[in-house]
Amino acid sequence: MWQDTKRIFLDSAESLLRATARLLPSVLAMLLFFALSGVLAVAIRGVVRRVCERLELDRRLRQWGVWPAGDGRSSPTRLLTRLSFWTVLVLGVFLGLSVLDAPAASSVSKMLLENVPRLLVALVIFFVAAGIARVVERNVLIGAVNLGMQSARLLALGARWLVVLLGLSLAVGLGAKDFVARSLQRRFPDAGAPDGTEQEDEHGQIHHT
Repeated sequence: MWQDTKRIFLDSAESLLRATARLLPSVLAMLLFFALSGVLAVAIRGVVRRVCERLELDRRLRQWGVWPAGDGRSSPTRLLTRLSFWTVLVLGVFLGLSVLDAPAASSVSKMLLENVPRLLVALVIFFVAAGIARVVERNVLIGAVNLGMQSARLLALGARWLVVLLGLSLAVGLGAKDFVARSLQRRFPDAGAPDGTEQEDEHGQIHHT
């Protein structure tokens, strides 16, 4: 009995060591990706901040009416630096998980990495639409006031939200395009397929199958 217990224990220990040795390179590579992504995220954040300061982005966007002038708690530079930092960091985490020798983690990370570019483009579209909406609101308000319209502010607010909703619909449509296509394909698997094929028998008659 003691020999059987010892053998089972040694076999279990050997299996554990083999699994650890097999996963160790992947774990080290994952940690390396995490560390490099952290360093790169800090560097990208610094570069974005310097570029924004050199271009005087905060002053220009407030002057153009894209960013509210009285908002001192946040600024375009701070928003862009945070967005760039977390984008690089999250991408590094997904890349690190993709090299891990685990099917579930690899499949999830690869799926997210495939959708990250589309998500970033959708976010850019939405933020650009939000900036354009503020410019449109300001111009519509000025024009309506000059024309003496009583509902000038309401008209400007409606124009702003119209542009925002248009940008949001474009962003959501871009991000959910593949999801909608896959859903329609699952719901109508035979859509687009031919109704049947024609075959000719030995008597020369055509039959539909």
